[in-house]
Amino acid sequence: MMIQYDENSKMNIMKMPMVLFVIFAAITAVAVYMEKLPNSLIGGLAVCISLGYLLYFIIGKISILQKTIGMAAVPFICAFLVYKNLIPESAIEIVNNTINGKTDVLGFYVGALLCGSILGMDRKMLIKAGSRYFVPIAGGILVSYGVAGLVGRFFGYSFRDVVLYIVGPIMGGGNGAGAVPMSEIYANASGQAADTFYSKMLPAMTLGNWFAIFGGIILKNLGWKFPKLTGNGTLMKGYSEKDAGKTYDFTLRLEDLGIGCFATAAFVIFGRIIASYVPMIHAYAFTIIAVALVKILGILPERMEYCVVQWYQFMRANVTVIIMAGVGICMFDLASLFAVLSPGYVVMCLIVVAAATIGAGAAGMLVKFFFVEAGITAGLCMCNAGGNGDVYVLTAAERMELMSFAQISSRLGGAIILVIQSLLAGWLL
Repeated sequence: MMIQYDENSKMNIMKMPMVLFVIFAAITAVAVYMEKLPNSLIGGLAVCISLGYLLYFIIGKISILQKTIGMAAVPFICAFLVYKNLIPESAIEIVNNTINGKTDVLGFYVGALLCGSILGMDRKMLIKAGSRYFVPIAGGILVSYGVAGLVGRFFGYSFRDVVLYIVGPIMGGGNGAGAVPMSEIYANASGQAADTFYSKMLPAMTLGNWFAIFGGIILKNLGWKFPKLTGNGTLMKGYSEKDAGKTYDFTLRLEDLGIGCFATAAFVIFGRIIASYVPMIHAYAFTIIAVALVKILGILPERMEYCVVQWYQFMRANVTVIIMAGVGICMFDLASLFAVLSPGYVVMCLIVVAAATIGAGAAGMLVKFFFVEAGITAGLCMCNAGGNGDVYVLTAAERMELMSFAQISSRLGGAIILVIQSLLAGWLL
């Protein structure tokens, strides 16, 4: 008997009949617990699709979750399952290899968002917003350093300890591009071992990332309550959501997705080539610069722009939930979070994130940015764990279209923090 299929049914999962999804997911689950899962892209994606879309379906049926945490609940639940040892280590390793290892589906996804979101922008908006974007970044940096330095004394922290071991690691762009080079900077300035400094910075970076994710949820809800504070995904005032994106008069061909994929790959690879000569700045920063210049100068034919934008839309529609499950399984470390939960330290980390967000949002308003979008991109995305943290925060805030600006904060903003910390280290260590 053929399975009935109503594509508009509210009981579909991943837009397929529930019974078929359950059968496919059950096959995957059997392979996981029998340790027969292929150690490949197929195996990793099957786990992330099964768990991610099942949780996404359940969250959509729970009103309070849907209206507050939303899709951000997917990685939290996945991380909790890992924390409780409900997912076998073999499956976690396969997912890690797929999402963040050599296969690097996460990098594939972020590259699509970077290139497509920039090329899909209205050119005038890109020029206006891009030229003003470092104003909210500067606002977030100044307020976070100033407020944290002053408040730290009430919790028994010296200005030195606050800026070197709390503010810097939180604002520095994550682990590989932030805490690791920062520890080397401190080591060179003091003559001590880098791992000593790194161990002091890791807890702040961890808590800052978590607070940034929750901050994305808070700002999303703030935008719902006070609509004048948000552009609903548009950074700059004077542009509606529709006007902020370029419209194309083309009909989608299947080969357009292949063209968009290849062009995206070329931009990402170009960024890596340039970064190999300037290791202090992450490759994504150069990818952003290259794509923005191509857009501003009108180098690509419109059909090519369209292909990249359609590839971005395809990845965003189909891979976002997969990525959320994957990062929850292999990147969210609840144990490390629970290990640093001392009241004073937690409050200090919270103050840094809150100050950066408010400072960025307020400074953004001075250059006609919306408070919510400026606070998310130039504030929270300065405080999260780099590129992966950008995905977490934008998912929590339901503002994935802001990935290009988020990456500017994480990458170029993080490089600015390294310069600031190198000056402070020479003075304070």
